[in-house]
Amino acid sequence: MTPLLLCSAAFAGSATAAACRSAGELRPVAPRELGTVVATRRASRPCVVLLDEHLLCDDGRVELQPVGPTRIISLLPGTKAEVLQQRFGDALSSILSPEPGAAALLVAIRTALRDAAADDRLLGLEAERRRLAGEITKLNRIGIALSTERDQERLLNFILTTARDFTCSDAGSLYIVEKDASGTRRLRFNNSQNDSLPHLELVKFTIPVSKSTLAGYVAVTGEPVNIPDAYLLDPKAEYSFNPAFDQRTGYRTRSMLVLPMKNQDDQVIGVLQLINRKISRTATLTAADIDNVVLPYDDAALELTLSLASQTAISLTNNQLYEGLRESLVELKQTQAQLVQGEKLASLGQLTAGVAHEINNPLAFSRNNTHLAHERVLKVARRLAVQRWLDAGVGGDPQPRVAAARAILDKLKDDKDIGPDAKDVIADLGSMPAPKQLELLKMFFSYVSQSREQKEGSIEEVLARTQKVLEECFIGLDRMAEIVLGLRNFARLDEAQFQNADIDEGIRQTLMILSNNARDKGVKLTSDLTLTRPYACFPPSSTR
Repeated sequence: MTPLLLCSAAFAGSATAAACRSAGELRPVAPRELGTVVATRRASRPCVVLLDEHLLCDDGRVELQPVGPTRIISLLPGTKAEVLQQRFGDALSSILSPEPGAAALLVAIRTALRDAAADDRLLGLEAERRRLAGEITKLNRIGIALSTERDQERLLNFILTTARDFTCSDAGSLYIVEKDASGTRRLRFNNSQNDSLPHLELVKFTIPVSKSTLAGYVAVTGEPVNIPDAYLLDPKAEYSFNPAFDQRTGYRTRSMLVLPMKNQDDQVIGVLQLINRKISRTATLTAADIDNVVLPYDDAALELTLSLASQTAISLTNNQLYEGLRESLVELKQTQAQLVQGEKLASLGQLTAGVAHEINNPLAFSRNNTHLAHERVLKVARRLAVQRWLDAGVGGDPQPRVAAARAILDKLKDDKDIGPDAKDVIADLGSMPAPKQLELLKMFFSYVSQSREQKEGSIEEVLARTQKVLEECFIGLDRMAEIVLGLRNFARLDEAQFQNADIDEGIRQTLMILSNNARDKGVKLTSDLTLTRPYACFPPSSTR
């Protein structure tokens, strides 16, 4: 993008101006227009103001508020340049004589442009950081919602709406993999949303799991498909697009993103289909402006929705496991009610207590580690707030700076190490004028930053330790999942028929369930399993 060089009309007509034209677009402006031109230019366009006496207003003021990547080169006499230094700070890139040489001015302009470009990159990185932070927050909320929702229809509608919001999709649908009476897999068209056709009636139907259709191809291969235009498919593609819906409703399908919903076992349990990514979520899609409104799906949309699809698949699988475990527990209770021998009931009670004990250990340290990680994150947040206040400097109106510092002090009161000192500082601030308050606050925050650095290490080190604590939590959670799965396989209430089963694996899981009771009784369990292939048996009785 061509840089913008703003100058006075007098400078534009000078011999020195010719040297500047190679660095960018030299545009003369009136003093009263200067601030407006800077504020209304394209946001990311670098701008350098060559400020001489002809750009000062009648009262000697400069009608300018630097916005975005803007730098100022002063061509004013010394005393006026010093005033500019106080007002514009870092935005003032260079101070030259009123009649600088062409070479010196060109060097100053290029330096200013490099500084402006660096500012623009920093602003872009900060905007990207905020965007990613917002997405992480949304993903965390979505993860919580997925883990707590037990109703499958509400869960599927929620994830379809969320995926469309993230990608600005006009429409979308969900297919669920199921089996018919003969055990053949098929895809059920289960959910549909369309902003352009909001009153469209949902008709559920099934299609075979085959590579001939888009959804079937993704279900078979487990690979996502990103299509810029559904009517311009690669002739060599194994799948095809069915235009029947468009022909029946007058809708126009353009870009499509078809994703597999894979659970934790890498099994495809459904297919998420997004249609017509729009320039914004609220944009209206019509046949006349589809070329201007609809965009192809990019890699960011692909990665994000693929993650959402996987989270949904895991939640659906967990719900199925939960329902299966709940039903198994109901059947187990019914079986318990039929037992008449007290010894059997006592053994079952001991078994349940052993499983609870096995789960409690990883649950306890996972819970403790989570609290520890939470405490460290709060400390990092407080340290970052202190550092940002210090980095902002103490220039300008002191009142907003003092108010911001007081808000930080309120957070520091909760720190068990610094809390008493923070309370003392708050008490001392009440009787001081604003400039003295700033001095005290700067001294105290500098002490806080240095003492935390010495005691806790750098913020990167604290975050690294926090990550390690969270990884230990994952180990505990995986252990609990393994125990629950082992308990479910141990029960095998859904496998009473004669079939091929891995007897060794059944014995290993049984020993894991019984290990706690064995330790309590001083019994050491060992195994030497040599069956290397499945055997025909009744699984419930073969592992007892």
